Amino acid sequence: MKVVPYVCTLVLATLSLPGTFARAEPPHVSFGPMVGHVGPNEARVWAKSSGPAELSMRVGEAADLADARLVAGPSLADESGCMGAVVADGLKPSTRYHYALLLNDQPVTAPPYPSFVTAPQPGTSGRTRFAFVSCLGRGSAASAAAWGDMAERTPIDLLLMLGDNHYGDSTDPKVQRAYYAEQRRPAGFRDLTSRTPTYGIWDDHDYGPNNSDRTAKGKEDSLRTFKEHWANPSYGLPDDAGIYFKFSRGEVDFFMLDVRYHRSPNRSRDDGTKTMLGPKQLAWLKRELLASKAKVKFVAGGSEFQTNGHEDSWTSFARERRELWDFIRDNGIEGVILLSGDRHFTAGYQIENRLIEVTSGPLGSQAARSPNLPEMFCNFPEGKMYCVFDVNTEGPEPTMSLEVYRAGAGQIYRRELTWDEVNGRAEIPKLPPSVKPRVAQ
Repeated sequence: MKVVPYVCTLVLATLSLPGTFARAEPPHVSFGPMVGHVGPNEARVWAKSSGPAELSMRVGEAADLADARLVAGPSLADESGCMGAVVADGLKPSTRYHYALLLNDQPVTAPPYPSFVTAPQPGTSGRTRFAFVSCLGRGSAASAAAWGDMAERTPIDLLLMLGDNHYGDSTDPKVQRAYYAEQRRPAGFRDLTSRTPTYGIWDDHDYGPNNSDRTAKGKEDSLRTFKEHWANPSYGLPDDAGIYFKFSRGEVDFFMLDVRYHRSPNRSRDDGTKTMLGPKQLAWLKRELLASKAKVKFVAGGSEFQTNGHEDSWTSFARERRELWDFIRDNGIEGVILLSGDRHFTAGYQIENRLIEVTSGPLGSQAARSPNLPEMFCNFPEGKMYCVFDVNTEGPEPTMSLEVYRAGAGQIYRRELTWDEVNGRAEIPKLPPSVKPRVAQ
């Protein structure tokens, strides 16, 4: 009996020695893989590791990756939260590719391997279906049903996340990383984004405090943290920080806006310099819209564009809004459709009987009830919702439909939009307004 303490002491001493029985676990993927930007010849895949590691990817056309090649990726370091994206180039347009991730050259993706489809060449006619969402809620449980619904029942080619992707209400990277981790926890989100190109922009709650603007302290930290968590094609311009960017899908162009980093305070005087986008982003948007050869052009931002919005919307930026509307009209730019979020309800508008806007939400947050506003043609104030646009550019004129989905109920609304309605040559019948219209400026 006297030998037992000695044996226990020896075992404990041995376990405490480095390199004996106790070994560190190899890193694994904590979140992801999430497919980001996918063009005709490249694809970006994001992942978060449980610890520092070298990220790489095998990618090929065969479902078992028998023809796969290895693509080196970035070092995932503590400084960036062990997050990053690997970029595969040299791909063929309109082709399905399967992929698997590796950390430190060790496989961390099990078969059956996920896949994605590369974009068609710009200018190629065809059909594009994409979902757009906002207002995900304060915990992963809030949006889990909607993500599961979208992943299982709604075939889409792209996913656009238009802000309030989490409710950290802080510019502190530690806080934001924790909220992003919570947001990306639902199984439906992880399934959907492992195979669907996903693009993100921010609004106030995932940029900083509620209704925050360019005066937010620590906005540079928010920008750095945002870049850690997304695999967008670009972020702002070399001489103008921000998260805005453009990408194409066949004959459809997407213009994703940053409505926070350069934004003047909502209540500041509109003295000719008050801005939501900042002068360089506004000039970029005008330049890219004018240069676009796409038949359909979606302009997406976190804040609502419609005339009768609340204070934290384009309503507070009437001069800049009018400047953009006049530019589109004066240059004869056709096929512009506006996308937005923020409001915790889903609605469609025809602004000044010219420009169509669709506000999508909430995916997870508490729904809010809105009166019928003067430019509205649809209004859905109940449930967890997301929207889908189905666009076909094969005919002489593009055809498209707006679909609204409610988690647990499926499709609750569908409306075909004519090319004349999109371009303001035909008026969409409006809902009976509940409030007096604001005079457009």
